[in-house]
Amino acid sequence: MTTLLGRLERVPLREVWEHEASNFTPWLAHADNISLLAGVLHLGDLVVEATEKDVGRFSADIVARDEEGNLVLIENQLEPTDHRHLGQILTYLAGLSDTATVVWIAREFLEEHRAAIDWLNANTIDRYSFFGVEIEVVKITGSSALAANFNVVAKPNDWSRRVGSTARRLGETPVNDKQRLYEEYWALLGERFSKATGRRVLTKPNRANWYSFGIGGKGFSLSVVLNPAERWIRAELWIGNGLAKAIFQEFLKEQEAIEKEYGSTLEWEELPTRKGARISAYLRDQDVSVKTTWPEQHDWLVKQLENIRRVFQPRIRSIDFSSLRNVYGESEETDMVGVADSVAAS
Repeated sequence: MTTLLGRLERVPLREVWEHEASNFTPWLAHADNISLLAGVLHLGDLVVEATEKDVGRFSADIVARDEEGNLVLIENQLEPTDHRHLGQILTYLAGLSDTATVVWIAREFLEEHRAAIDWLNANTIDRYSFFGVEIEVVKITGSSALAANFNVVAKPNDWSRRVGSTARRLGETPVNDKQRLYEEYWALLGERFSKATGRRVLTKPNRANWYSFGIGGKGFSLSVVLNPAERWIRAELWIGNGLAKAIFQEFLKEQEAIEKEYGSTLEWEELPTRKGARISAYLRDQDVSVKTTWPEQHDWLVKQLENIRRVFQPRIRSIDFSSLRNVYGESEETDMVGVADSVAAS
C-alpha cells in the first residue's frame, strides 16, 4: 500500500508577522513559542523578563533568563542578516556584566554573518555564547495550518565548553574523598533527572555539598543540600533577591493552597538572620556515603524538584515586583544559596 504524503511549502514571513517589533517579538515572547526556541537550542526553560529592553542606546528585542538564571538576549529580524544587527549585538556585550547567551534570529543568515558568530564563539570569553538561527514558516500544500520552524545555523563550537572550563579548574584543585563523593552524587542525580524529565541540569562538575540551578526569574533557584552530619537531604525553592522576604510572605499567604497543590506539607523557613528565604522538603535519616541508597534518594529528589517547579514557577512568573517594591522596599543585597549549610556540613 502506498502512503500518500503531503508537500511542505514555505510561507513568506511578512504574511504572518507584518512587523518585527509589534508582531513577531510578542509572538516569540509568548511562553509556548519561547519554549519551542529553547528546545531547539537545548536551553531548558526560558523565562521572558522584558521585550524591547534598553541596552545602552539600543534595545534588545527579548531579554530572558535560562534555568540557571543566566541572561539570554534575543535579536530578531524578518529579513536576511545585516551589519546593523551585528553591531547591536556587539553593543549589547559592552553593557553586560552577566553570563549571557545571545540568540540572533533572521529569515536568512548571510555567510559573513554566520562566520562572525563562529568567530565570536571562538574568541570571546567563556561566559558568552552565540547562536545564529533561521526562522521559517511552513504549511502542507492545500492546508491552512501554519507552523514555525527554527533552524540553528551557527552555535558555540562546544556547547559544553563552560562545563569543560569548570572541569579543568576543578581538575587543578586537590580533591578529598568527600568532594569526590559529592561529585559522583551530583553526576548520577543529573543523569536520573534527565532520564525522568528530558531536561539537562546539574551538568557542571561540583564538589560541594549543595547544588543549585535556575527555575526562571532572577534571584530564584531550585537547590539540593546534603547534610551528612545531621543525616538529611533537602530540596528547596531558594529566594535570594532583594525582595526575598516580601516574596516569602506573599507565598506564605497561599500556604494551604500551595501545599495542597504540592501534595504534602513543606518547611517554610524565613531565615531571620539571612537576606534570603527558602521553602523546602526534607528527607531525613539518610546516609549519603552509602551508594546503594542513592537511587531511592535520587528518585525522591527528582519528584520534589519537579513538584517545586510545577507549583512555584507559575507563581514566580506572575509576581508584580513593582507593587512589592512600593509596599516593602527592596534590599540592594542578594543572598546566595548553600553558603551557611556548606560550611556547617563540610
